[in-house]
Amino acid sequence: MQKVFVAQHHAEAHLVTGLLRSHGIDAEVRGEALFTTVEAASMIPGAAPEVWVSNPDQVPQALDLVRRFSRGESLPQSSGPSWRCPACGETLEPQFTECWKCGAAKPSPIPAV
Repeated sequence: MQKVFVAQHHAEAHLVTGLLRSHGIDAEVRGEALFTTVEAASMIPGAAPEVWVSNPDQVPQALDLVRRFSRGESLPQSSGPSWRCPACGETLEPQFTECWKCGAAKPSPIPAV
């Protein structure tokens, strides 16, 4: 696994993780527990939430997406329809893998028969 992003807070870490996942990149957030247990953790090096990518072949693509996100540049959009959160009913754009309102995961697509 390789670290591709250091977030300023949980929401940013999960936003970037969702962005990467929406582009088929297996990513996860690490370091959340330390960030919430240490006062002023954002000022301590290594205590902020980090986004890690598991497949080394996907790191260049992940770094490009993170760079574009950080600079506010346009990002390739995920295709597909908007989806409704199964927990709270919020309507979300296709690129999101988790509900911004309640944190529920995007449901898996139902295979065609």
